[in-house]
Amino acid sequence: MRLKLVMALLALGMATVTFTSCGDDTPDNGLELTSYLDGNYTPTDDTCLLSATINGEKVSEKASVTFQTKNLQTGYMVLNNVFEGYSSVEIKEFTLVQETEGESVRLTFTGTQQIDKTLRFSYSGYVVYGKLYIEFNME
Repeated sequence: MRLKLVMALLALGMATVTFTSCGDDTPDNGLELTSYLDGNYTPTDDTCLLSATINGEKVSEKASVTFQTKNLQTGYMVLNNVFEGYSSVEIKEFTLVQETEGESVRLTFTGTQQIDKTLRFSYSGYVVYGKLYIEFNME
């Protein structure tokens, strides 16, 4: 009986629990609070999946979006290799709106962005744990 109890406690102590997120949870200097939604989303990563279209066409598999929010009310994105001829485009701040659908909660966003004389687009989408959906429309 005592051996079983010792073995059970030993097994419990050796058990590990893994939590995954789309971001790097290791702070470099001091304590850094990050959202569980923060991270780098790509079309080929099942953990941090990017599902994005431009005028209805899927973006390249080389595309990625770095998404961040600190307060779940505003967001920031860096679009890498999303638009042809632009290696990186920043969307500095946009409003996040919490929506509930069934048992899941998602944060939605919309906006427009003018990069230069040749690149202007509108965007809409949402983020849920592990998935970022965005539709871009060129104007």
